[in-house]
Amino acid sequence: MEKKTGLILSFLIASTFTFAQTVSGKLKFGQGQVFEIEMKTNSTISQQAMGQAIDFKVDASANHSYAATNATDDNTTLRHEVQKINFAFDGMGQKQKFDSDNEKDLKGPFGKPVKDMLEKKYDMVIDPSGNVKMAFPEKITLAEGDSRMAIISNMLKGVMDLVQPPQKGKPSFFNVLPDTSSSVGSTWKTTAMENGGSSETEYKIAEITDTTIVIDFTENSNSESKAEMMGNPTTTRLKNKSIGKIILDRSTNIVQEKSFNTESTGSTETSFGDLPVTSKTTTTIIVKAK
Repeated sequence: MEKKTGLILSFLIASTFTFAQTVSGKLKFGQGQVFEIEMKTNSTISQQAMGQAIDFKVDASANHSYAATNATDDNTTLRHEVQKINFAFDGMGQKQKFDSDNEKDLKGPFGKPVKDMLEKKYDMVIDPSGNVKMAFPEKITLAEGDSRMAIISNMLKGVMDLVQPPQKGKPSFFNVLPDTSSSVGSTWKTTAMENGGSSETEYKIAEITDTTIVIDFTENSNSESKAEMMGNPTTTRLKNKSIGKIILDRSTNIVQEKSFNTESTGSTETSFGDLPVTSKTTTTIIVKAK
């Protein structure tokens, strides 16, 4: 009898523990809440040309935010804006630095397109899972820079894309967990197609604590970008693999931190032949809720 009672107690404790570790994908926003986000990327790029390796190094950071202007049980309206963009480029015997807080830099060759980005804002309405119900405007047109800006933009695509609103029906930045209940070890996949490329991402819940949800992810994607090199149009096609981690606030399911490493291989198509290219990028995103 004593042994049987012990087994029943063990089962109840285990069941309670398992239940306590179950999470759902519903997001919880507070009216007027602001999410300040800092994104940092560090990239090394190697390109082969005429039997020689041309190496580039690009470091960048961006500060942007989402403000919950209307938060209900059915949907949340968020206003997005970019506050700051910095980058440093070292390659082909040239070094370039840009700081959007520096008035002198804003008057330089990169100033006009970056200043235009800082002035663009959009509003989006998301459902409780973080999927986009609508965005206004649906697309943002930016001022064109010179060929140097096009090259930098391609290298800093993750940063430069921040200004563009997500499409209706697509997941927003805040969409991570699936709609179904999940626990440690749960896995799911997402796929996406945009800008001439596609991606597939696999997620797995690695840990659930009293305050956080830790998720490991692997993303495989392909991408295509266009630029100019010495006055000639180029097209770069890459295969990318990213491995990283996402930390969510367990009380709200909102991202606190996202970090990942990306390795890319491919080639740049030019008028004088295809040039092999490889790159490695480290990305860190920190979110502060206020």
